[in-house]
Order: sequence, then structure tokens, then C-alpha cells
Amino acid sequence: MWKRAILICAIFIGLYTGLIQFQIFQGRLANQRHLKQTDAGPAGHKVYVFSFSKYSVDGEKELEIEGDSANLLAKTVDLMNVVAKAYAQEVPVTITADEGYYDKTKEKVHFQKNVVATTEDGARLLTESLDIVPSSRIMETEVQTAVKKDNINIDGVGAHGDSHLKKVKFKKNVKVVIQNQDAAAKTPTVITCDGPLVIDYEKNIAHFRDNVISEDARGRLLADKMDVYYNREKKGVSKIIAIGNVIIENPDGNRTYSDNVVYLAEEGRIILGGDTEGLYYGGDTASAVPGEF
Repeated sequence: MWKRAILICAIFIGLYTGLIQFQIFQGRLANQRHLKQTDAGPAGHKVYVFSFSKYSVDGEKELEIEGDSANLLAKTVDLMNVVAKAYAQEVPVTITADEGYYDKTKEKVHFQKNVVATTEDGARLLTESLDIVPSSRIMETEVQTAVKKDNINIDGVGAHGDSHLKKVKFKKNVKVVIQNQDAAAKTPTVITCDGPLVIDYEKNIAHFRDNVISEDARGRLLADKMDVYYNREKKGVSKIIAIGNVIIENPDGNRTYSDNVVYLAEEGRIILGGDTEGLYYGGDTASAVPGEF
């Protein structure tokens, strides 16, 4: 009698233990299926969040970067949905892009596709490809790039600047549009050049080179090179210094040729320098005395 009861209990315990083991096995299978669905990327790789911060030898933060990656241990970490902050004097510029990579050996970050760099004072750089080197605090690109700040829009091919966009150099095919707030200007000032263009936002000056043309409702100014001064308070061009093969065209078609010109935009006054000559509408040519008018 006792032997039979003990046998029944043993069988019951065995069945119960087997049921528990089966449930644990089923749970493990379900968990593995869930991991495959959530961690597998397009190529079957697990996708992780990559987060990295870099500091200088002096302990100053140079870079923060975050993005999705499937190759965290590689020397070059491929990234998706990238967000980075590059620091200059403790003030960051925030950069976003659809794709990019971080080169651990060269300590360089590359961004591509819908790249937007934004500073705290409102400057924005837009391009399709951008490299930053945190240690030297520079950003550069070889493709079409736009920079927008205040009421100034710049577009050109290839750009190089500091990581806070205080000073930017465009290499070629440059177009600048300044939306003047001065009612006398009536239309934007549009300046084009073959390049390069160097613009210093702190000093409010832009240096245009090679085949420079400045145009607004009051006429056109052409020269080999121009230095354009910007009045930040009035949000418009205050002065232009043009040098080399200068041509002034007014809306009536009259032309004045000069070696150099100072255009005081806020006063609407032009000062001629060097040899000058005027070509007036109707075909008559007359000499002009160097000076101002």
C-alpha cells in the first residue's frame, strides 16, 4: 500500500517537473523570436545605439555623437540617424544627418544625406556631405552648400569653416542674397562671384574674388574683387570697396569705368578712384574727373 502511494507521488512529481521544463523551453523560444524581430537590421545584423564623447588633452569637450549602428567595434563605425555636437569655446554646433560614419583612427566624423548644422545664434549650414575634425574644430565639404544667417543667404560649391560658423570660406560659384531692411534699397542685394568668398560674421565683412557682380534696384557694380561691409543693426549693406576693372551700370544703361570705387550704400554715394571714363546712353563717350558723385 505504501509502495503504491510512493510510486504515484513519484510519477506525479516527474510529470509536474516535465511540464515546468517544457514551459521554460517555450518561453526561451518566444524570447529568441522577439529578439530576432527587434534587433535584426536590414542585413540581419543587430542595431545598437552608438554614443561617444571626445575631450581634448585639457579636458575640454570637443565632440558628442550619437546614432544607430551595427558595427560598434569596427575602426570605422557606420551610423544612421546621426546627431552630433561639435564644441568651440564650450558653445556647440548641432549637426544632424541621415547617415555618416566615425573614423576612430583619424578621429574624423563624416555626415551625408540631408546634413544640417545649426549654431546657437541661428546660423544654419545645409549640404549633402560634411566632414568635421573635432581636434582642429573645422568643418568642410566639397559639394553644393548653403549657409543662412540673419537676412543673408549664401550658396556655393565647397565650404570650409570653423565649427561655430564664425568664419566661412566658399570655394567657387558663389551667390549671396542680402534681404535689405533699408526701404531705399527696395530689392535685395545679390552678389555673385567665381570665388573664392571669405565671410567673417564677427567682423561683418565679406571678401569676394574673381568676376564679382553686385546688383540691386539702383544698378550693377562689377569688379575683379570686392569687400562688402554689412550693418548688423540696419540689416543691410553699408559699404562696398571694389577694386580692378570696375564698371558701374545704372538702370538707364549708362556706364562708368574706374580702377577702384567706394560705394557708400547707406548714403547712395559713389567715390571713384584712379582712371575713370563714362559711357552714356545714346553712344556718346565723355571723360569723368576722378572724385565722387
